[in-house]
Amino acid sequence: MPEKKTKQEKTVMYVGPAIAGLVAYGTVFKNGLPGQLQQAAQEEPALSRMLVEIGAVCEARKELQKETSGLSICYRKAEEYAKKRGAVK
Repeated sequence: MPEKKTKQEKTVMYVGPAIAGLVAYGTVFKNGLPGQLQQAAQEEPALSRMLVEIGAVCEARKELQKETSGLSICYRKAEEYAKKRGAVK
């Protein structure tokens, strides 16, 4: 018997730096994340914070403008991770 989903996956947008071969800014994900991105988020948990629900994108962009916000700190960690993997510019 197939397992029923207990929660519906939310649509999220990636608002972090581009990471070569992995994800670009503004990529929208429905029904979960690709396996490579899930693995990367396990390696660098800040990447998970860069995935925001569609309804919260405007607020996230405002938060990214504040240098000391939690989201900005995670963005910088995601940038460091991107440099290790080869950032797309």
